[in-house]
Amino acid sequence: MTETAVQQKKKLNPYVYIVIMVLFFMCYGNCQYKISPVLTYLMDGMGIGTDLGGLLTSSVNLLGIFITIPLGVVMNKLGPRKMGLLGISLVLAGSLLGTFFTTSFPVMLISQLIVGAGGAGISIACPYVIACLFVPEMRGKANGAYIMAGTLSQLFMYNIVPRIVTPTNLAPAWWLTNVWAIVMMIVWLLTITDEVAPPARSEGQSGPSLGATLKSLGDSRMLRFFIGGMFMMGSAVAVLSMSPTFLVQAKGMDVAAAGSLVSGSALVGAVASLAGGWLSDALHTRKWLFVFCFAWMAISRVLIAFLPAGMLLNLCIWLQGIPSITMGLFYTAGSDVIEKENYAMCCSVLNTGTKIGSFFGATIFGILAASVGYSGTYIAFAVISLVPLFCMATLKGLK
Repeated sequence: MTETAVQQKKKLNPYVYIVIMVLFFMCYGNCQYKISPVLTYLMDGMGIGTDLGGLLTSSVNLLGIFITIPLGVVMNKLGPRKMGLLGISLVLAGSLLGTFFTTSFPVMLISQLIVGAGGAGISIACPYVIACLFVPEMRGKANGAYIMAGTLSQLFMYNIVPRIVTPTNLAPAWWLTNVWAIVMMIVWLLTITDEVAPPARSEGQSGPSLGATLKSLGDSRMLRFFIGGMFMMGSAVAVLSMSPTFLVQAKGMDVAAAGSLVSGSALVGAVASLAGGWLSDALHTRKWLFVFCFAWMAISRVLIAFLPAGMLLNLCIWLQGIPSITMGLFYTAGSDVIEKENYAMCCSVLNTGTKIGSFFGATIFGILAASVGYSGTYIAFAVISLVPLFCMATLKGLK
């Protein structure tokens, strides 16, 4: 086979790879978001209350908090191809386990923990592949499209799962995620090679040593990604999770109307993520988009606290999707300012921060709301939203 033929075999159109990354990450997102639409069925079948139901919903983030950074060390040796296969294997294993035990809380909890471990591997491998395939001038678009995967999973699962299950038979939802994972595992094997996305060790005689990799964790830039990601996600998840309750209790909406209103932010988020990526490339800036998004997060929380029920409040809730831009920007900014041999660790640090924020954000919101009321809580989260603004505005080397 000629060299040209080899190149044609291993290289597809770059945007085909983006579609693959989106569908691949959705293997994890589907498993994460299929729980909420059937949570009442699960709680009835398991005989548990809302406390354990909430734990089951959030447990997918728990294990990732502890293993994401170690997985970054491992990927420097394995490369994204093998890390992606490890991640999808764990997601599939967790989904398969849950298929047969939808009435057992302990087994379902374990299955979600396994899924979360696989998701941690996938969320490191996919941004790394994008960084390998796209030049800096195109990474904003690529990461903006990739980060839509979470929103697409949420929309897909919330609309499909209730239509394919019954209160006594939830297995079809789990079989859907099983088949999806198997198909994408095959696609990954066929398309993502070490030539397409080489491991860090292939750039020279050997990869970065363990000592050098761990030393990179002390880099102040890494700390900014960790803190920025944690406070951004904590604020975003808390507000999106608790706003339906706020709208019902403080603004007098019925449950269905409040849920529909908040769900509109997901559609805004999908469009904003894609548009924000294109805009960051066109304007040749990441920093000022970060500043705009985080400033809006802070301002909008104050507005939510004090606006009366009506169109302005509705608009403010819908536009909570705008900060979705920042997740793709985090990955893009990391590939811009962090050396390639340390980029896997950057993704690990960022993902660890976002998982911590996701896990604790709503809990902290609830505790504050019980003690100081909703208005004071939204103002507190407005202040919290300024932390990632400071982190990214002062990130050395970020344009």
